[in-house]
Amino acid sequence: MSQYVLLRIQSLQEELESLKKIVSSQLLHTSRKKTSIKGLWKNFEIYDEDFTDARMAIFKDANNWQE
Repeated sequence: MSQYVLLRIQSLQEELESLKKIVSSQLLHTSRKKTSIKGLWKNFEIYDEDFTDARMAIFKDANNWQE
């Protein structure tokens, strides 16, 4: 039984290494460019308070739900 567990652990380690290589190679090939805001939203400024207000508006009833 312990031999099986050791072989299984080794197999999982090899699979994890393989997955790490795949993920790291995909990260190198995907480059995200910065999103440019144009048109209606050009020169529009967003502040931390705006995020706070939006969060409060979205989650205002989060603690008041009933099943």
